[in-house]
Amino acid sequence: MCDLGQGWEELSDPSASSRARMILRKLADHYCGVYLIRVLEGFIHNLNNPLQILCVRSEQLTKNIEKLREALEAEAVAEARELIEPMESKIDSFATSLEGLYSGLGSLTRCVLFKECSEIGQVKINAVVEDTLFLLNANMFFKHSVEKTLELDDNLPTLRGRHTDLCIIMLNLIQNALESMAGAEEKHLTIETSVQEANIIIKVGDTGCGIPEENRQHIFKAFFTTKRGTQYEGKLDEHLGIGLSLVSFLLEDYLGHISFESVPGNTTFTLELET
Repeated sequence: MCDLGQGWEELSDPSASSRARMILRKLADHYCGVYLIRVLEGFIHNLNNPLQILCVRSEQLTKNIEKLREALEAEAVAEARELIEPMESKIDSFATSLEGLYSGLGSLTRCVLFKECSEIGQVKINAVVEDTLFLLNANMFFKHSVEKTLELDDNLPTLRGRHTDLCIIMLNLIQNALESMAGAEEKHLTIETSVQEANIIIKVGDTGCGIPEENRQHIFKAFFTTKRGTQYEGKLDEHLGIGLSLVSFLLEDYLGHISFESVPGNTTFTLELET
């Protein structure tokens, strides 16, 4: 059972470790606000494509309906039948776009209820994964250049915690994977969820550059980074080196454990969360 009260009382202790925890907690809270803004930006961006499709298909259907009317009035049955198939295809496209809008609205609704998401409650890990992936669809590198494989166990138990904390954990792990694949020939992201001995297991794998042996003992330390000026998404991206340290910090309140295996072309981070 996760102990979400653990560590908060320690903030009154003026020790160096407590001050470090206080800073990381403030960073986590700040990240929650940034996360919400990015969700809203991502949702607005993701609206563009289905809305454009709906507009184009609507104009095409209007023209097809007019042609169909003319064919029926002229009793040109063969010509009328030829118009049916493309109209059905456009209607299917309508349905797909509307489904995308409906899905996006669901994610936006969950994120707009940000206060509820940031409060302690029962969290569905697969929903965390899906919300994070929805957000990342606004990232053109993620959306168009990366192959994705999801293997999500539908029988996961719920986890007591904060939806936003777990989204931040997933977002940092996936962003880390994307950045490692920026220069890779093969770009394949794998996310798996499963249950082992009543614990929830989350695995995030990538085909990126891997983690050099000399850096492995440092990657969870705050402000450690090897990506000072990574060329990513067509721009120079500066790194503070707080992503994995923030993941490690947030996991403490879930009695969680993180480990990784890495060789060039194959890195997997594994989270184990007690339920």
